[in-house]
Amino acid sequence: MNRDIETKEYRFNEEKHLHQIVVDGEWKNLTGITTILSVLAKPALIQWSANCAVDFIETIIKSTPNWRWSEQDWPNIFTEARTIHRKKKEKAGDIGTQIHVEIETLIKEAILSSDGRIEGNKEVSEFAQHFVNWAKENKVKFLESEKHLYSKKLFIGGIMDIVCELDGKLWIADIKTSSGIYFEAFWQMAGYELMMEEMGYPSLSGSIVLNIKKDGSFSEKRSVSNEDSRKGFLACLDIYRLSEKIKNTITN
Repeated sequence: MNRDIETKEYRFNEEKHLHQIVVDGEWKNLTGITTILSVLAKPALIQWSANCAVDFIETIIKSTPNWRWSEQDWPNIFTEARTIHRKKKEKAGDIGTQIHVEIETLIKEAILSSDGRIEGNKEVSEFAQHFVNWAKENKVKFLESEKHLYSKKLFIGGIMDIVCELDGKLWIADIKTSSGIYFEAFWQMAGYELMMEEMGYPSLSGSIVLNIKKDGSFSEKRSVSNEDSRKGFLACLDIYRLSEKIKNTITN
C-alpha cells in the first residue's frame, strides 16, 4: 500500500521511510520515533537472539540420527545460527505488516461508510477478529488511521496507527504484534502526542496498546500517565541528539 504523502511543508517517502519538512526552502530529514527510542537497551532481545541460535543447532542435531558433521560443514551451520534471528524477525515483521494493513483497511472503511464504527460481521483473519471484537465491545469511534505526524520544534516525525474516541474522549492507539506489551510503547505514543499537540489536536485522555500475537492471543493495556511518558520520550530524544552530536565531533 503506497503511503507517499506530500504537502507544501511535509512529505513522506515510504520506500526510504523518511519524514521530511521544508526548512529555508530545502527538504530536511526528520528523526523517526523508533530511531529515537533505539537508545533504550533491550536485553530481552539479546537473550532471544542467543536462544534462536541454540534452538537452530539443537534442531539440526536432533533431526540427524547418529549425527556426524565434517569440519567443512560446521562453518556453514554456525553462520546460519548467527543470522537465524534476523530471518525470524523478518518473518514476524511480514506477519505484522499484514495485520496492520488489514486493520488499517477496516478502520478506513468504517470512517468512510459508518461514522467511524465497525459494524456487521465482516470476514476477517483470526488476528483481525480480536481487533474487531475489541472495537465493538468498547464502542470505539475511529477518527483517523495511519496519521502522519511531525514536529518542527522537536524535528521529529512518525505515523500514528489509530486516533479514536471512547466514551466521547480522544485516545490514540497502537497495534503491536510483538511477544508482549512493554513500557516503551507508551513512550512512543508520548512522542506522537507531542506532535499532535503542536499540530493543533485537542488534549488526549490517554493511549492504548493492542497486542496481537502471532499465536492468536490478544491483550490490551491503557495509560493515562501521559506526562510521565512524555518525560521518558524527551529523555530518549536528548540522549539520541547528544550521541549524534558527539559522533559528529569525533575525528579518526
